[in-house]
Amino acid sequence: MRMRMQWAAVVAAVAGLGLAATAGAQDRKGVIGFINLDRCFNEYYKTRVADAQLKSQAKEFDEELKKLMGDAERLRKEFNVLREESQNTALSDEIRGAKRNSAEEKVMAIREQETRIQGFRERRGKQLEEQSRRMRRGLVGEIRDIVKTFSRERGYEAVLDSSGASLNGVESVLYVDPRNDITEEVVVILNKGAPANLPPPLQSGGARNAEKK
Repeated sequence: MRMRMQWAAVVAAVAGLGLAATAGAQDRKGVIGFINLDRCFNEYYKTRVADAQLKSQAKEFDEELKKLMGDAERLRKEFNVLREESQNTALSDEIRGAKRNSAEEKVMAIREQETRIQGFRERRGKQLEEQSRRMRRGLVGEIRDIVKTFSRERGYEAVLDSSGASLNGVESVLYVDPRNDITEEVVVILNKGAPANLPPPLQSGGARNAEKK
């Protein structure tokens, strides 16, 4: 008899926990949550890692571009020397003619180098831009999935982004009850398992820029 009473007490306790959890979710029924999606995006550790990788690639792009432009500048200097020598009356006609021909060849080399620079800048620039766009879209998608799961578990009817601004530059959400702001909790979830020594968070606007592209 005593055993049955103890078991009944355990069942009642477990049932009570279940009802409490259900009641907690039901308490949020009809409640709209708010999240600063921009902050979540900027503080997400994957965003910071991906941004550091993009910056490293952009640095390599700049270095390669500088090298190409340096080669073009060298060709221009060589052309100027040849042009001056082709006009030097102290030299024989034969030598001046050879210098003139070399100067014309140098002009062609300069034009080819300028075309190479333009093509590299456009091609690599588009690659970096597209890579950045894909990265941002993917990360925003991951954040959205986590927000959806979190919101369903908490019983929110809807969750709105409080980080956006209207067309006239005013915040689209003027006030948020802290009890309905899920930003901090989502940031904690996003950064579970984050590695140490992360780059600093991004500046604001990353999430909105990703949604526009």
